[in-house]
Amino acid sequence: MLAMHPATAGESLPNKEIWGGAEVTAKTWSVYSGITAALYGPLEADGWRIRAVGGYGGYSYPKYPVTIRGYGAFADLLVGYQRQFGPVTLKGFAGLAFEDHTLLPFDPDTDVVGTEYGPKAVLEAWWTISPKAWLSLDLSWSSLYDSTYAARARAGYQFNDGLSAGLELAANGNPDYDGNRAGGFLRFAWSHGEISASVGAAVDRSRELGGYGTLNALFKY
Repeated sequence: MLAMHPATAGESLPNKEIWGGAEVTAKTWSVYSGITAALYGPLEADGWRIRAVGGYGGYSYPKYPVTIRGYGAFADLLVGYQRQFGPVTLKGFAGLAFEDHTLLPFDPDTDVVGTEYGPKAVLEAWWTISPKAWLSLDLSWSSLYDSTYAARARAGYQFNDGLSAGLELAANGNPDYDGNRAGGFLRFAWSHGEISASVGAAVDRSRELGGYGTLNALFKY
């Protein structure tokens, strides 16, 4: 989520933001992109938003005597509203989510397979604690495969006009999988975008420990 940056004199205020990213762990990978557009004014003003997201990924897990390999596509179409409360920015979205999972070879014991559509809700919060310190929280839930969720919290400190570093915690899952992450990140932000990267440790429901890495870029126009 992007912090607020005042426009300089003569600078136009963007009303759209587009982003893309990638994540990788020992047994998973994904790539994704999306766009958010403010319907009636600039992004930094309160008001209605529309968002579209799509991506693709792969994963694997052992099931004696073979290794199951899965491939998943996902997409969201959401409508939301942004509201500023002093140093706190809140964004709420709701809409339709889609996922499709293919398993090779087929696993008859999993519920996360095939195509599903369902409602999705997203909440994003940004708190500017001081000119140097900030917190962010991103939450999402959908009805897909009985229940699918994701959460990430970040605490950052800004060292100069654009560079921040800090710690993050994240969790995501569905009826067949739960994963947790803890790591650190670097983030460089300017008035029209941001680039961030994170690394850390990841553990899943089977208590298997590994690493993870993410890379994201966002641009406003």
